[in-house]
This record gives sequence, structure tokens and C-alpha cells, in this order.
Amino acid sequence: MYKILPILLLFSFSLPDATDWYKDSDEDGYTDKQEEHFGSDPNDYSSTIYKGGWPYNRYKDKMGDPGWGSCGSIPFGNGCDCTNDNQCMRGSKCGQLNIGSYCMPQKGAKVPRFIGVDQFGDYFDLYDLSRQNCNENGDECTPILIEVSAMWTNPAHLLSAWLSNGDEEIFRMPWWQDNFENMKSVIDAGEVFYVRFLHQGSVKGDIIEPEDAAIWNEAYPHLNVITVADPNAYMKTWIRPTGMPCVTMINGEDMTIRSVAEGLHGDPMYRRGIKQAFEAAMFDNYMKTMHQRKDEE
Repeated sequence: MYKILPILLLFSFSLPDATDWYKDSDEDGYTDKQEEHFGSDPNDYSSTIYKGGWPYNRYKDKMGDPGWGSCGSIPFGNGCDCTNDNQCMRGSKCGQLNIGSYCMPQKGAKVPRFIGVDQFGDYFDLYDLSRQNCNENGDECTPILIEVSAMWTNPAHLLSAWLSNGDEEIFRMPWWQDNFENMKSVIDAGEVFYVRFLHQGSVKGDIIEPEDAAIWNEAYPHLNVITVADPNAYMKTWIRPTGMPCVTMINGEDMTIRSVAEGLHGDPMYRRGIKQAFEAAMFDNYMKTMHQRKDEE
């Protein structure tokens, strides 16, 4: 027994301190382990991961990326011409639009890993938002709202202005609902992650430039809204909206679609707007709030 005790003591001293997992030497909001994994200096405040303070997931490489697919071989990627569901990738179906039939993601489809320049000039990785603030079971994490927009669309300006400063001009839109007002407080509080994908500039058809994300943020700043340039229109092509802005809700635990912006009966012709995603996010936030109150009681 006297021989075992020193060995146990030596072993306990060799284990990493639990506080090391949360140590933030330069107090920039990222742990030393996160910065070491990313490649920034954990002892230099100016050397950080994201200037915007977005979350970072050290384990994102293990999540599996379905990829964007292509139109060259079956299964086709989303946005490709199709004639039946079997031609589309997993989680997608062949949907009929005015101009033809295209593969379109459905509820449960996993969003591919996107990396693009954000409003601060950093390369933002969408999968960094995965598995953040999860419950103890790991099956409920902070959800993500994805907005597909273009700078030339007036509704995109109205939505961004409302999120930024509460501009009430958006209330005049025929599709606006009074209950949408609750969504702003949810985003302001950081209860959801909100990512805006811009794929076209101020003139219809003009490809977005990386610096345009910064220009948009200067016009409509918001601490909790991530604005990224998508010059290849990856997200727009994958979601295949029929109008903009188009907001989709994503599960944070596995990056799958929870709510698609489309008609009540799954009509892809109406894959646009904010109703489905906003109401799903507000309901999710309400349920979490109720659970928290019950736990406190």
C-alpha cells in the first residue's frame, strides 16, 4: 500500500489541471487550447481567431462534410437539374420550379461546410458554430439561422436595418407578421447564431466581393450577426431559394436543416421569406426558457 500511494500521487500531478481547458491567457475570449489548435498566439491579444468573436469548434473536422456535390454524376448536388428524387443527394428531393426541376434539400439534410470571408476580413467556417452551448446530453445546441440574400434586393436592406437598429420600415411589407418582432430580441441576446450569406452585389447579377461584407456591416452593424461573402453562390445554389431573403433554421448539434423556408405543404415554389425559420426559432427559444424556469423551481 505504501508503494502504491506515491505512484497515485505522481499520476495525479501528471494529469492536466481542469482549469487548463478553460485557460485564456490573453483574455481574448478564446481558450489557449482553441488558439493553439487554430494557430494563433494564446499570449497575444491581437492574435486571435475571429475579430468578431464568433465561436470556434476544435472538433469540427470530425463532423463529416457531405460536400456541395456536382451536376456531372448521380447523386446530383442541390441546384442541379433532375427528373426524380433518386437522382439527388441524401436528404434532398427533386422539386418543380417555374423554370424547371432541381434537387433541393429537405428537413434533415446536412448543410455542407462553408468557409468564406466575413465582415472583418476573417475566413469564417460555418462548422465553428456547430455543437455550441449544448445541453448535458449533447442533443440540443444553439440553433443557427442562415439567411440567403443579395445586396440589390430591397427586402434584404429592410431586414438588415430592422435587425441592426429596429428600423420599422419593414413593418410595411405585406409578408410581415407582428410576432416576428420577438425574433430580434432572441438574436440580440445571442440565443441563436445568425449568418447572412450575400452572393450578389448592389447591382443584380454582379458577383459579390469579399469587401462587400464589410460594407454591409458598416451600414447595418450587429454584434451577433455574421455577414459573409459567397461569390460562388454555394449556399444560394444549395438551398435553392425562389426569393430573397430566404432564412433557414439549422440544428446546431449536427448541422442539419430543422426548418426550410417553404409553403406549409412543402411547396418548393415558396422557398423564400422568414416565416418558417423565425417561428421555429422563437418556439425553440420559448421551450428552452420554460425548461430553465422549471429547473430553477
